Amino acid sequence: MPFPLELLSHPQAPSTSPLGQEYMINDAGLVSPIYGAGSSSNHSGSSSSSSSSSSAPSPTPVTASGSELEIYLIWDSSVSKAPSGFTTAITDAAQFYVNNFTSSTGKAVVLYIDVGYGEVAGTPLASGALGESESNGYLTNYATVTSALAKDGLTFTASNEPTASQFFITSAQAKTLGLISGTSGGSSSVDGYIGFGSGFSWNTYANPNGSNSGTLSNQYDLQAVAQHELSEVLGRIGMEGATVAGKPTYTILDLFNFAGHGTLELSGKGGYFSIDNGTTHNGVFNNASSYGGDIADWASYTSPTQSGSLPTGAAKTATDSYDAFLAAGGNGVVTTDDLLVDAALGYKFTTAGAALA
Repeated sequence: MPFPLELLSHPQAPSTSPLGQEYMINDAGLVSPIYGAGSSSNHSGSSSSSSSSSSAPSPTPVTASGSELEIYLIWDSSVSKAPSGFTTAITDAAQFYVNNFTSSTGKAVVLYIDVGYGEVAGTPLASGALGESESNGYLTNYATVTSALAKDGLTFTASNEPTASQFFITSAQAKTLGLISGTSGGSSSVDGYIGFGSGFSWNTYANPNGSNSGTLSNQYDLQAVAQHELSEVLGRIGMEGATVAGKPTYTILDLFNFAGHGTLELSGKGGYFSIDNGTTHNGVFNNASSYGGDIADWASYTSPTQSGSLPTGAAKTATDSYDAFLAAGGNGVVTTDDLLVDAALGYKFTTAGAALA
């Protein structure tokens, strides 16, 4: 049986925003307020696993010509125990995103992302988890998110649009949509955390073109898992009406999860991705109610081809980097469906990204 790409995660660092109270979301979809300095829930740059330690590699700014998006990778001291090639694989995964996407507003956006090995935000990963992410973010409303996305030409006309509900957006999305300063934050006030399991044999070979190779039958593709976790910090998460502070709560991705033409699928039982009100049927989402895993990931419990997101003629070892489950020996690829998902979350294609999509 394949491993889920992530299980549970933990709280994260505080910051301020004109959107108001900041919250965190973990891989279980649980949302909680972020407390100020001195709180037991605070993970800041002074934590024992943070990049302030002398054993941590220096931060890595990842940029690309033609993109206003920068991903600033902050390495925890735990990374010093990672296998050779670890930082290169994570960096190349981040490079893929800045090569192919820019901010929705066209203004500079810097995403500060903390990276750990065997831990996320200073806390050990859940047993059996290949990777985990945590994202800072904000609770807002339907009108705010749809008005921002309308600037990218997206429309929302499903019969069951959750117009009266609150929405969770990640800090990264708030930046690219122009809802907060695109360059706010830093090493002690990050947009999100990603961590990778230390109990696995990793294929650390990587390249920045979105696909990988060379994963042995007993290995897991580190770059694919990094792409998966980074995309969650960028906003690839689903909530589908989960209760937060007593109110049903949704995410931007939920607005593209359809049960059929003109009808959103808002129950956590799968559905499919579409950006034209359900007319075009793209990848199938994971049925978390039946199989566990993440509702925002692709269906992959039975096989890597279950979601239909892999391109025709893909190699037998190919697996979509956004799958809910990953088996050993799979070589990850970011597919066209994945690119369309990322674009729907509030990011614009660069010239290179448009050519891939």
